Amino acid sequence: MNDIISLDGKQCGSCHFYMLEPSFICPNCGSEDLKNHSFQGEGIIYTFTVVMIGFGHLANRAPYVLAIVELKEGLKILTIIEGADKDNIKIGDPVKFKHMEAGTGPIFQPA
Repeated sequence: MNDIISLDGKQCGSCHFYMLEPSFICPNCGSEDLKNHSFQGEGIIYTFTVVMIGFGHLANRAPYVLAIVELKEGLKILTIIEGADKDNIKIGDPVKFKHMEAGTGPIFQPA
């Protein structure tokens, strides 16, 4: 498995909007002035659910925590939280980036 251990994205030079996915123009203002940005990889759980029955390549991972994490930079991203206590996880819990998993995306863990 060739996991990426840095959380990289872009920031618009015009409106300063952050984005994680590859992009050629800013989805906020339409500018082409994009700069590479390395996110700190720290954030909080904005909302979450516990997936009890996974599908596709995530079927064997269930149950797992699927969350929207708000990064310190303000960007909200969809991610899986590994190592979280599924019975005691709550909105506002601090998390940190663990790695980028091929075919799944960013994976976070409790901070």
